[in-house]
Amino acid sequence: MTVLQKNALDKIKKIHVLSRKLNGKTKSRHEKKLLDLMRKHIDEIEDLHKTKNAHFLVETGDLIILCFEILLENDCSIDETVELCFNRYNNKIKQLLKKS
Repeated sequence: MTVLQKNALDKIKKIHVLSRKLNGKTKSRHEKKLLDLMRKHIDEIEDLHKTKNAHFLVETGDLIILCFEILLENDCSIDETVELCFNRYNNKIKQLLKKS
């Protein structure tokens, strides 16, 4: 399954190259920065959501990009990982529904 079309994947890869130049040339430094940015985006999303500011949706998109970046930083296939997670979430939700 393809989660991202080739042009979208190419854009994320270009962003990742620029991000690595800006945020740390080593894997550990870049991962640390990505995780920090993810935490900040989660806080911002929560704050915007609480005030019913629809911009929280754009910030959620930014968080998705950061998540894709951390997968790329670890040489992980976005398509394979997302497909794995689709199945995991589907099964987990079904299990939880059976229990409720």
